[in-house]
Amino acid sequence: MTTDRELDCAILIPTRNREVLLSETLAKLRAADLSHLPLWLYDDASDDPNMVRRVADARWPDARIVRQDTCHGQAFGRNTLLRQCNCRFAILLDDDQYFVRVGNLFDYMDGKKTTRACAVLFFQCRDRTDGRLDVPETFHAGKTSSFMAGAVMFDVGAVLEVGGYRDYWGYGYEEPELAMRLYARGYHVWYEPDIMVEHNHVLTGDADRDDSQYDYYYARNSILLSSLNMPLWLGLPAGLFRSFRRSLYVLRNPIPKLKGTLSGIKMTFTKWKDRSPMPTRQAFAWMAFRKKTLQQTVS
Repeated sequence: MTTDRELDCAILIPTRNREVLLSETLAKLRAADLSHLPLWLYDDASDDPNMVRRVADARWPDARIVRQDTCHGQAFGRNTLLRQCNCRFAILLDDDQYFVRVGNLFDYMDGKKTTRACAVLFFQCRDRTDGRLDVPETFHAGKTSSFMAGAVMFDVGAVLEVGGYRDYWGYGYEEPELAMRLYARGYHVWYEPDIMVEHNHVLTGDADRDDSQYDYYYARNSILLSSLNMPLWLGLPAGLFRSFRRSLYVLRNPIPKLKGTLSGIKMTFTKWKDRSPMPTRQAFAWMAFRKKTLQQTVS
């Protein structure tokens, strides 16, 4: 439904080498009647430097495009757009995610349903291929410990206050890592199932995933997630356990996984100045809260 409210909100989408998916996503967003919101696209060094501009000209001519000639990853791209969009709120989507149910989104945009402590509004997400929901229908609106990066609306000021995503993160566990830092500063993530995006999850052709890079990042970031945000005596062992456990899920790419694990240990100390460890009591409270919400939200 079109709204004539003055909404201080932008749509932010990072992309790389996925012309067909991006084009369809922008068409779906226009069909959802969101074309009155400013759109920002981050081109993470696509091989064709004109690709994003070509898609935007066809689908969203007034979109603003920020391009990097070196690939930095989605975390860096989202930070870049958050710092430039100059809006109170920002809807963050991946280039293969779009709204299928706007629900009460506009109420959150104009502040009717938000409080200053709500830094992240997390939407329900449905897989286009098989209809699977990311969050079970039994989990109702309320606080949660993480979110999906392509299905959220941020309070830009709150997220930037804690530093946004870590620029060097790449991808993999970037959502719970940011959620931990928000929690430590008194903010929270709110889940709203009335709003739904669809994930056009394709891993073939130009949407193919680099499994070696994927396994490296997850092995590394499994460690950094805890070691940078908890007391070292607790965070480093917890991170190592998570990294080794995840490496056993799928028996592939043992060398990239080993390199990622070693890099996670090394970066715990080379990024020492970036550490923002919670007090021990708060860290244990976070672990209990996260365990509780994971049990409720895992199908």
